[in-house]
Amino acid sequence: MKKKKKKKVLVLYPSGNYLYPTTGGELYDSYLFKRILFSGQIDMSFFTKDHTRRINKWLLPAYILWSCRRIGSYDAVFLNSGWFAQSIWLLYFFRIFYPKLKVYVIHHHFRYQEMSGIKRQLQYMLEWLGLGVSFAIITPNPYTHSLIKQMRPDSRTVFLEKAFKKDVPTCSCYVLKQLLFVGTVYQRKGLLYLLEAIGQMSEKERSGIHLDIVGDLSQKKYYKCLLSLVHLYGLEDIVTFVGRISDEELRSYYSRAYCFVFPSLLEGYGMVLIEAMSYGLPVIAFDNSAIPFTVKNDRNGILVRNKSILDLKKAILKLCVDTDYHRKLCDGALDTYRNARSLSDLDIDIENFVINELIN
Repeated sequence: MKKKKKKKVLVLYPSGNYLYPTTGGELYDSYLFKRILFSGQIDMSFFTKDHTRRINKWLLPAYILWSCRRIGSYDAVFLNSGWFAQSIWLLYFFRIFYPKLKVYVIHHHFRYQEMSGIKRQLQYMLEWLGLGVSFAIITPNPYTHSLIKQMRPDSRTVFLEKAFKKDVPTCSCYVLKQLLFVGTVYQRKGLLYLLEAIGQMSEKERSGIHLDIVGDLSQKKYYKCLLSLVHLYGLEDIVTFVGRISDEELRSYYSRAYCFVFPSLLEGYGMVLIEAMSYGLPVIAFDNSAIPFTVKNDRNGILVRNKSILDLKKAILKLCVDTDYHRKLCDGALDTYRNARSLSDLDIDIENFVINELIN
């Protein structure tokens, strides 16, 4: 019997890093690609930033077409929507000249929500066009999935919801007033609001409070802005910028934190929220985007009015003072983690996706 020929898939990933992921989105994409490969039924090729040879990002689509001249031999292409600004005409090129090619766009969140004015309008149009021209949209979270259906009700969506490695919970020892933030340090994470909230506390209120900020500090301009705020309020002994650390070191920070403070201004999911709750940490976060899908007010954390420095300050102080309330939220955080989807659930979804979308 003749052996069935494997389907060929090309992954276009010229920005970001799926091999050594640092963000929640990259972690998800990396896991998805590895599971598709693990099926043994797909022949995958990758075009990553290692292949770009420092080509100008606006010239990348043309370089990709030249480098992958046999694009017609592929059955499907994967790319991340974060690359829409440069790749939009490439998507239309595929649609016109390779109509049988299945183009799957992985969409974590809508970037237009981060913007304002004319930039917001242009980005909205870009995402509207990009999602519309794709064969199907892969999304890992219910919040973004609902927005896609509002923006593009006629689109094909593949909902492969995020999942988590379900280890036995390791509870923090809850060092009183030890606050923790984990995430890439850049504007969307809203750290200016957190530093303002601590800075506006009286000396008595901030007594004993300490904040560890763990995450990549490569956005130097924003990092300097945060340092200026630390100096302005005299928070040098209260705020520590830890930078990127190993997984083992990160566990030690989680294991002594009292609560997790996450002032992000936009999240497609916020995987770090579940990670924090796996240590029994209650979460204080702004009430925006996908965050309320995970953080339930008065159950596993405190939802704060979006961008309200005063409310953020009050929430931190309330949790630091009311230990009974803190204990209640700790229990709720652990319950949330226990009820979260496991990787085995996602593995089944990906296996079905491979069979139903890529093979059949």
